[in-house]
Amino acid sequence: MPRALPHPPPAPPPRAELFRTLADNDRLTLLALCAQEELAVSELATITRDSQPQITKKTHALRDAALLLARRDGNRTLLRTADSTDPVVLAALAEGRALAARSGALGRVAGVVAQREESSRRFFEDASQSPILVEGSALLPFLPVLAPLVPNRALAVDVGTGEGAFLPMLAALFERVIGVDRSPARLARCAARLQGMEIHNVRLCSGDVDDPAVQEEIRRAVPGGGADLVLLARVLHHAALPGETLAAAARLAREGGRLLIVDYLPHDDESLREQGDVWLGFAPEKLHSLAVGAGLAVESIAPLPLRLPASEPDRHLPWQLAVLTACPSTKPRP
Repeated sequence: MPRALPHPPPAPPPRAELFRTLADNDRLTLLALCAQEELAVSELATITRDSQPQITKKTHALRDAALLLARRDGNRTLLRTADSTDPVVLAALAEGRALAARSGALGRVAGVVAQREESSRRFFEDASQSPILVEGSALLPFLPVLAPLVPNRALAVDVGTGEGAFLPMLAALFERVIGVDRSPARLARCAARLQGMEIHNVRLCSGDVDDPAVQEEIRRAVPGGGADLVLLARVLHHAALPGETLAAAARLAREGGRLLIVDYLPHDDESLREQGDVWLGFAPEKLHSLAVGAGLAVESIAPLPLRLPASEPDRHLPWQLAVLTACPSTKPRP
């Protein structure tokens, strides 16, 4: 009688598989880095000084174990560590942070993330790159839509105002308007346009949204208060850390003030990265998560049917409008 072949060993139980996945210093380091910040494979390669194929290979097991979550942004894959209360995973994260700190990888995260905005800064600081993407007159039909969203109209802040496309519309609705942009060249062009249009209730402020000078400008305009409306149009997709940008914008609003976000839905036009786009749009659920993380109440997120002139490089993209409300914890700091 022929001898029976031995049965194959049983599949390891899930806990044993988890222990096997975490029994690698490189994986622990990657897990900790992606808990620090959502990172692209190319960014992880730079931070760890490893090759992209090796990073892909090492993160594959972490993704299979649902320890890392992946999302697409155009041609990029971004990875973040999944939330967990598992003591084994928490211990692995602590060990990974210690390993990343000793190797210097943890200290390189901030620099790599900041590098995301370099092409955007170069593009907007170049005086020759100065198209007015949307003329204010094209936005005037939105007045009846915007007005009911903001019952109080003492002050509006336009973050990333550029050449001031939205300022004529805001100036018609609000007593005072502040336009904020980090490009002095674009603000100079904006000032000339406002003068030519004889708009006198707008002040321009040079800096980032989280600069103290912006807060001071608001305090001068509305002592002891904040903005009734903060507008971020075509802003978040240029931000290295959109959640932090949104949180800084929320601090400019008064309690109960509105924040309006006009930005792209997800798309795959990689050519826009040449114009400084860090992100190729945001899924509505991602935008919702960013808003909640910034301490904002989400009133609505819906597609926005914008029809832009044929000359606009993003005229073919899908748009969305998010209406948010500043909660007490997001009020301007004294």
